[in-house]
Formats: sequence, structure tokens, C-alpha cells
Amino acid sequence: MEATQPVSRRPSLLPWTPLIVAAFASYGPVGWNYGFALYFLNYNHGFVKRGFVGELFSPFAYLTRGQLLLAEYLFLAAAYLLCYVVFRPTLFRNRETSMLAALLLSAPAALPHIGYLFAQPDVTMFLLLLLSLWMLLRMPPLTAACATVPLCIIGLCAHEAFSLMFYPLVVAILLEQCRTRRLPWIALIAHVAIIGAAFLAILHFGKLKVSPDTILQEALARTNVGVQRQVYDVMASSFAEQRALVRRLYTSGIWWLLALTLSIAAPYFFLLGKLLRRSMRAAAMPSWQQAFTSLLFLSPLVLCYLGHDFTRWIGAAFISASLFILVLAQTNTMVSNTLSQWTSSENTTAWLAYLIAAGPMGATGIRSAEIFLRAFQGN
Repeated sequence: MEATQPVSRRPSLLPWTPLIVAAFASYGPVGWNYGFALYFLNYNHGFVKRGFVGELFSPFAYLTRGQLLLAEYLFLAAAYLLCYVVFRPTLFRNRETSMLAALLLSAPAALPHIGYLFAQPDVTMFLLLLLSLWMLLRMPPLTAACATVPLCIIGLCAHEAFSLMFYPLVVAILLEQCRTRRLPWIALIAHVAIIGAAFLAILHFGKLKVSPDTILQEALARTNVGVQRQVYDVMASSFAEQRALVRRLYTSGIWWLLALTLSIAAPYFFLLGKLLRRSMRAAAMPSWQQAFTSLLFLSPLVLCYLGHDFTRWIGAAFISASLFILVLAQTNTMVSNTLSQWTSSENTTAWLAYLIAAGPMGATGIRSAEIFLRAFQGN
């Protein structure tokens, strides 16, 4: 059951802050966009990993720039809408819970991050994660555990990185349900085993069946915008070739951007860690579960070894932590009360101003760091 508490000081604009901030961050290039290249990768030559979204668009013989933009904005609108549906009780209950949700969802690695990634497969994976959360919050635990299996497999078909980026949040919620005896442990074990098997099957059977040149030529024949071929080359490359590419992509400029991003986002890291720890303690989680859950949320950072999009991986980790806090606040009265006391005593307005000013995280840095470096290099 959802946590309940007396309704007081109903907010007006505050609950809509994440949506407003995300809307201003929702833009990006169309031509030579890594994400849009996946719109043209489908199952015409057999099953292929990362081809799920492209298969959805395969009935369309031609996609113009305007149609691609419309499709992406529909994906983003669906993600934002579903986020508000899932967390409506927290967003609109009272000023305290609304401020908590506004802080977590307006942050650099939350809704603005999803909008700023624009057309990346993260948008689709985030949408599927939210559908899973809706089931986990609305259905009986065992029913939800079963129903989320196909959604998570679809997430893996959209991009196999779903296994480390967003699936850990599903595992963390199922683990909490097992600990509180709402779900049998065998259900969690079976869930992880099935998703693990699906992940291995997708990696094994999802290799390109034709050359990247063939995929690129077919894509160029279906649109009037530039198509980036790197995604097809990466999928056709060996592990050693992919590692060699990653080493080349980690340039000195990327390292400078990483250092500046971490400096700007350091208070955000501190805030999120503090709220996560406070939430887990209020939920009476044993120390082993707190440590294991934290490690689950940090698992996307492993992907830094396979790709230079370091703020995509950081963003995924922080999205999972943020949504987990909101799930606990929405389902556990002690957590809700503890976090409401924190928002009442803390200068949350200053925190919110900082989080918005820092700007969204993109694929390889936070926007404020990107702006600073461009200005510095321009001088």
C-alpha cells in the first residue's frame, strides 16, 4: 500500500518543475545522430541486438527529418507522462513530498538528462523501466514480478546495456519485496535467471548478419538526413576492436570534461547519496541490503570500460537511485515521514536552484561544463 499522511499546503507550480526543466532540455541534432541511426536497424536480415526500435519503424518506407523529430518527441512525451502517472501520489500530495520529487526529478541525471540525450536508446529504456515501475507499484507483487519479465526482455532488445543501466532498479525493488515477505525469494531468483538468460541469448544471436555498409545503404535510402554509421561498425566489431575505439575516444578533451563535470556535480552526488542512505535506513533495511543496493545502482559505471559516454552511465546510476527513493517514499510510511522532515528542515529551494542551474547531463558531460569548456577554448 502507498504511504499516507495528512495533506497540507498543496503545491501549485512545484510539481510541474521537473516537466518544465525537462522540456527546455529536450532537443538535439537529427542528422548523424547516433540514436536516430538505430531507427533504421531492424530485423530484415534476421534478429539483431538493438534492433527493436528500428523494427517498430520498419513499416515506414521513408522517414523525413520532421517525422523523425515527431517520433522522438512522442517517445519523450510518453516517458514524461508515464513518470507523472507513476509518481503522482508523491508529486501532488503536499509541499514536502512535492519538493522531494521536484529535487530528484529535476536533477541533472533525471528527466532533463533523458530529454538532453535526445533520440538515444536511453529514452526507450527509461520508458520501459517506468512501465515496469507502474506494474510493481500497482499490481500484486508476484503478478508484477511475472509481468515485468517481458518488459525487461524488450528493454534488452532495445539495447543490451539495459541489463546494467536500468534492470538493477527492478532487482532492488524485488529484493525489498522479498525482504518484507511480500514476494517469495524464488520469484526474484527466477526473474534474474530469466533476464540473464535472455541477455546472453541476445548477445549470441543478435550479431549483424550483413555488413555495416549494407545497413547504412538501406538506411540512407529511407531518409533525407545524415545517418551515422559508427553504431553499425561497433556492432560488427570484435571486443578488442571496440576497446581500441574506446581508447581513441577517451581524448584529453573528454578527460577535461569529465573532471569539470564531476566538480560541478559533486554537491548533487552528495545530496543523492545522503537521501538514499536516509531512505534505506528509514525502511529498516539491514546493512547488507543497503550495501548491495548501492552496488546495484553503481553497476552502470562498469560500462565506462566499453564506451566513453560516461555521463550516460552516471545518469543511469543516478536515475535508478532517485526513482528507488521515490518508490520507497511512496510505499513506506516511515520513509515518507523521514524525507518530509528533511525537506521541512533543509534549504531545499537552494538545492533545487543549484540542480536546475547545473543543467542536464548529456552523453559525455554536464551541459554547464560543456558551455564552460567551449567558452574557454574559444578564448
